[in-house]
Formats: sequence, C-alpha cells, structure tokens
Amino acid sequence: MAMTQYKAVRFDLIDHDKEAHRRSNFMDLTDPSGFALATLAVLRGKLDDFGVHFGLKCASFSKMNTGTSARSACTAIGVEEYQSVNTGNMLMERSCLLILLCTCLGAAWSLEQPSGSLAEYYPAFRETIRSIFDSGGPDAVQNVRWWMHHFKSLTPKRHYAYSNSKPIHRLDKGVLQGWKAKKKEENGVVTATRYIDANGKKRYKGTTSLKSTEIYPVPFARAFCDMLEDLKAACKGKPELPDPVPEALTSFQQMEYADPEIWRTTCFTEVYDYLRRNKKLRIPAEWQALLPARLYEVS
Repeated sequence: MAMTQYKAVRFDLIDHDKEAHRRSNFMDLTDPSGFALATLAVLRGKLDDFGVHFGLKCASFSKMNTGTSARSACTAIGVEEYQSVNTGNMLMERSCLLILLCTCLGAAWSLEQPSGSLAEYYPAFRETIRSIFDSGGPDAVQNVRWWMHHFKSLTPKRHYAYSNSKPIHRLDKGVLQGWKAKKKEENGVVTATRYIDANGKKRYKGTTSLKSTEIYPVPFARAFCDMLEDLKAACKGKPELPDPVPEALTSFQQMEYADPEIWRTTCFTEVYDYLRRNKKLRIPAEWQALLPARLYEVS
C-alpha cells in the first residue's frame, strides 16, 4: 500500500523494535500501547475516505489447532485457560472494536482469514456484524471466499473475508482449475503432513513451509490497492447522527455497558490505565470526575 499513491500505516509483529527494550509492544494489538496506537491511527483517518484491512493471526482459530483450543462453530471461544486461546480471543475482540470504530467513521474495512478459521463464529465478531446490520441494513456486511493461487500464491489456499463494501467480491476469481496437475508437475509446496497417532486417530502437522503462506502475494496486495477507491465509495453501515448532536460529555454519560459474556477478554481496563498514567495527559476539568486514576475505582 505504501508503494502506491496512498499514505499508509501498518501494524505487524515483525516491525516491533525488540532492541528498544520496551515493556509494551506497540505493534501488537494485545498490548496496551499497540491497541492505543492502532486506535489513534484509525481516528486519524480521513472521515468517510479511508480504508482498513485486518489480517488477523489465525493460529488459535485454525482447524489444525482445534485439538488444543477446542474451538468449533458452536464453541468458538475455546478453552480460555490456555494462554494462546486467551490471546487469540483478545486480538479478535479488539479488532472488532476497531471495525466498529472504522464503521462509525465511514471507512471501508475488511477482515481476512484462511478457510477453516473459526474466527467468523466468535461471539464478539457476530455481535459486531449484527450491530452493523442494524445501522446499515442487510447488505451492510459482505462475505467473500477465494483461492489465493489466483493471485500467484505457491499453494491453492482458500481464504475468506468480511467487509462493509460490496466490491470486495472481486477477490473471487471463480473455480480453481488445473491445480492438482500443476502441483504434480512442479512438485508443489507441502504445508502439512498427515499421520495416525498412537490411538489410531488421524492427525495433521504443519511443515516449515506453512509459515510462508501467511505472507500475502504481491498480486493480491495489488488487487486490494486497485479496488480501494471503489471499496471506499461503496462502504455501508455508518450510523446516522442524532439531531441535534449531543455534547461529548453527555454522550459519554449516557453510554451503556457492553455484555460481558460477549466481550469477555477485551481487557480494556489495562489500556485505560496505560493511557491514564501518562504524565503528560491533560484532562479538562469537567471530565475529571468521570475519568478516575484507575478504572477499577468505577463502581
């Protein structure tokens, strides 16, 4: 994106400067600084004229991980006692909050996952989609599935995406043809092996080639850039503002708490405390009573 005409910012774990010895990873949405910085980046987008793409780390939502996570379409939350599952849940919930923020700002957003990922069944994501449906109508959220090999990937790899803009369907190039013959001819990349465990159960194990499939092929990134203007023009879901628009303080006081059974691991408290402890933070006098030094002080 940055190589095109667009100004862009990206959040990727590989961009974190480990040599800086920071206590918080500002490139990780599950760290307070990372989520705060991502929120700021979205807020700095041009109103009604920007786009955001979410490529979530899918490890704990993948089918290959269900033996550990115990996730399914009906139990997408998984075993929360496992750190990997809990981290995946937090990443999903915080991404959902950013999606809602993008929608309110009139931005086009998209969320991509490999086929088989159970992220689309996660309760907070379903609630996010329902909320956008309520404000934008039944076509405010689109779902598309495609073969990444149509974008020059070394593996066929099926993917899916959700978006609030209809042009996202251009990613679907139709049926994948001739892949098996081509794989045999070129000795294609193998990303997983099958084996039978000691109990006679079929198992799958990822190979060293699996990691490389996390990187988008350049033609795929190019396709996204080419349709960005259309995505922005066609995006839906932005709620209408009340007339008259109340003051920010009034809106804040009238907010309702979200369902804690749906938003289970957002851990917004740690983000609030991280920002509130900033020594350079300046809070207007009329807001100070509503913003305690620590969030747990709120009864």
